[in-house]
Amino acid sequence: MPGMIGRAANPYDRSAVPCRLLLVSDRQAASEALRTHLAHHGFTIVAHEGSAAGAADAARREHPEVVLIDAAVPGGWQDVVVALSGLIPRDHIAVLAAYWSTDARRAATRTGIGATLLKRVEGVELVNRLRALAGVA
Repeated sequence: MPGMIGRAANPYDRSAVPCRLLLVSDRQAASEALRTHLAHHGFTIVAHEGSAAGAADAARREHPEVVLIDAAVPGGWQDVVVALSGLIPRDHIAVLAAYWSTDARRAATRTGIGATLLKRVEGVELVNRLRALAGVA
């Protein structure tokens, strides 16, 4: 088409749909890389907190669609999940860990969280899983 620059938008491409994410981690360097990656894929990081109390305050203030928790957060990811009770549906919470034993993964699933993810997961898979939890996949 004359005057059209670039390519036409794909109406089936959900990556353009913004997704509000709360990141809970106390690891600044890793979190910055994750924030950059997720922002590149259409996520808006509404807050970055390092504790269960901070996560709850941010959830009340920012109303995220999905929460990504580093399993190694001080106090434990379970405390964050409990602090978020009633603020965000548990199935909109994902926990990212370096390793999940079978028992730990089962225990996490019993809490009702939406996903247990490995830190070595491919970037596109992480994006797709988080979008699915937020309901914008």
